[in-house]
Amino acid sequence: QLLDVRIYIYTVSGKLVKSIHDVVETSGSLSRSIHWDSKDDFGDRIGKGVYVYKLEVTNVSTGVRAEKFEKLVLLQ
Repeated sequence: QLLDVRIYIYTVSGKLVKSIHDVVETSGSLSRSIHWDSKDDFGDRIGKGVYVYKLEVTNVSTGVRAEKFEKLVLLQ
């Protein structure tokens, strides 16, 4: 199965700092990692602190979509 994965990282005040888009191939409940270098969309390293991210996953063949918001703590 091909999954269209989009991750949006926001400051706690709601400013979008990074968008990540990838298409991953998976089977069953196997998950894949997506690399992020802790830089924003302009190539600058973001500071330590708490962020919010939105994860959107869409099955390319069926169109079934899921999304979730979570907190992210960046320590370095």
